[in-house]
Amino acid sequence: MKKTYLISFVLLLLIIGCNDKTKKLSESKKTPRVPDSSKATKTSNQEKIKQFNWDDIAESTVDIGAFPYISPPEGMVVDKEYSTSYEFDKLEFFDGNSSFVLDGRVERIKTEMEGDKEWQEYYFQKSISEYLKSIGAQLLFEGQIPNEFIQKWGEDPNAIYAHMHEFYAGDVVNYPVSIYVLKTPNKKIGVQVSPTSKRIGIVENSAFVQTIEKISADDIFKAIEKEGVATLYINFDTGKSRIKATSYEVIGEVAKMMIDNPNLRISIEGHTDATGNPMDNMRLSKSRAQTVLLALTDEDVDAARLQSKGFGQTKPIDTNTTEEGKAKNRRVELRKLN
Repeated sequence: MKKTYLISFVLLLLIIGCNDKTKKLSESKKTPRVPDSSKATKTSNQEKIKQFNWDDIAESTVDIGAFPYISPPEGMVVDKEYSTSYEFDKLEFFDGNSSFVLDGRVERIKTEMEGDKEWQEYYFQKSISEYLKSIGAQLLFEGQIPNEFIQKWGEDPNAIYAHMHEFYAGDVVNYPVSIYVLKTPNKKIGVQVSPTSKRIGIVENSAFVQTIEKISADDIFKAIEKEGVATLYINFDTGKSRIKATSYEVIGEVAKMMIDNPNLRISIEGHTDATGNPMDNMRLSKSRAQTVLLALTDEDVDAARLQSKGFGQTKPIDTNTTEEGKAKNRRVELRKLN
């Protein structure tokens, strides 16, 4: 009898154990708890990236001097061959979360050591950073721009580097950069400092002002009659003699001037800046002048009244060390023939 009770008791324990396991297994298969959507939305809103705002920048009342506001530290000089000035251009600024672009007057400064001394990167960085702080500049970002941000610049390395060269003074893909902004009562300034690249980028923010005015046939004729020559800035494809569509209106005005003044004969003379090979520039200037001549004959101007010449880079009217000077040297002149 005792043996029968013992067997029954063991069986009872086994049944209870199986039921407990079944219960736990059933609970483990329940649908996971779905988070409260309202809480998720609240968290998402809290994590929104704050965009740069000039109102958050303290105003400096320190005398910052004249543009570009920065000169190389003692023992260093500006490398003029690789430094450029722009009356109106743009630079991009990364603040650690997002980027913004400032338009205006731009200076891209390449520095070097005096003599043959080895580059002193830390001295350069320390000198520039301490000076900027002394005039009230605020550091927005310092370090390597995150790769995930850089990847947004393009689908391949060429596109990424094209973006970098367009918007940054130094190599910010491979090396650290320091980003500063400076606000005075009447100026907003951005500064990029790339110690390894030995470069500084400065932009004085300003609104774009359109300076292009329509050139009329009458204006061209008056210039030729008064000065003996009229200077035109006709846009061609880079490195080629094909006239861009935006310049055909100017060609039309020249044609109108020639038709309205049937006794006028002109020499069409092409000029380039000093970028590239001098022989290539000579050929390019001749080809562009000839293209303008052909465009005028297409507008019913008698070819017998036209000549074309090219002078390449041999007759600059401005410096070839700045982009603005180069732009002035890339011109077409209409010279009156007797």
